[in-house]
Amino acid sequence: MKDLLQRAHAANVVESLVVLASFAVLAVLVRLVWRNWVRWVTRQTENKLDDALLGALHRPVALTILLAGIYLALSRLHVWTDSQRATISRLAAAGAVVLLVYAALRMFNAAARWYVDVTADDPARARVTRPQVSAGRKIVNLVVLSVGLLVVLDQLGVKVGPLLAGLGIGGLAVALALQDTLSNLFAGLSLMVDRPLAVGDFVKLESGEEGFVEEIGWRNTKVRMWANNVVIVPNSKLAQSVVTNYYLPRQEMSVYVSCGVSYDSDLEKVERVAIEVAKSVMAQVPGSDTEWEPVVRFKEFGDSSINFIVVLRVRDFGSQYLLQHEYIKALHRRFGEEGIEIPFPIRTVIVRGGEAVPKNSGAGWAQLPRAPKE
Repeated sequence: MKDLLQRAHAANVVESLVVLASFAVLAVLVRLVWRNWVRWVTRQTENKLDDALLGALHRPVALTILLAGIYLALSRLHVWTDSQRATISRLAAAGAVVLLVYAALRMFNAAARWYVDVTADDPARARVTRPQVSAGRKIVNLVVLSVGLLVVLDQLGVKVGPLLAGLGIGGLAVALALQDTLSNLFAGLSLMVDRPLAVGDFVKLESGEEGFVEEIGWRNTKVRMWANNVVIVPNSKLAQSVVTNYYLPRQEMSVYVSCGVSYDSDLEKVERVAIEVAKSVMAQVPGSDTEWEPVVRFKEFGDSSINFIVVLRVRDFGSQYLLQHEYIKALHRRFGEEGIEIPFPIRTVIVRGGEAVPKNSGAGWAQLPRAPKE
């Protein structure tokens, strides 16, 4: 009788191993065939979203088949007590929840990557959507993982209610202890969603620093200055300060060059020459907006000159310095060729009783001869 039971147990073990091996082979075959099948199915549609979703499922499907094989193989063994069988069932249910969460996250992240790729062709749209999708992915992943963990614990027999109550009390204490960190965290989340600035933007901080946004993290934002130094700004400070973003609403921006000419100048000629020089320089300097029509505006009667500004335009913030540099040189040279005077303030020195007394005249610079002593 004992030998008969041993042979029955041995046959039962072999049967379980055959079941496990069969499901393992099926999982491998599904994973090998899945990609070709997905290509055949998705070739029927032009939308790439189905490619991303089905492509994300091949690994969870194979793992689900393998998990089912392990559960069936263990269930067919006649060596378990009722309590042990219940434990195996709970473990299988917990494993099914884990695989469900895993599949959901893979599909969601694949859909998010697909959306980012779709919007990549439009730089203006991609600038807004990419950070928002990144922030959304992190939030959704955190929420799904948290919910999945609670469900797994419930399947394993852990009472979730008291655990949540304890976590709530502990979370309140942690929130009070990490008030500054959480403030920066939520401010960073607000920056990622609201998008007042993005990575690559050129900004001017309220404190006066100017530079390119290198990184917007959960706790702080890094801004690289022109001198190649990095300023690290806490997100809570950044969210409460006034920030000038030179890349919004577009990167194109106006460049103002101030100048002045003498009162004897022909202002019509001055305007014409300044515009001609502006068009010529903008056609040669990289980064200039050649579709922009330069503008000259006289703005005031100064002490020694009639002052005006020339409005140029560049396609990005960094191009303005070279354009200003070349335009000032070209305008100075052209004014000299045209005989247009650029005056400068003059100081007249009047000598009285052997002492020099300066006097601003705005008309010319002269020094009277020293009066002879009596």
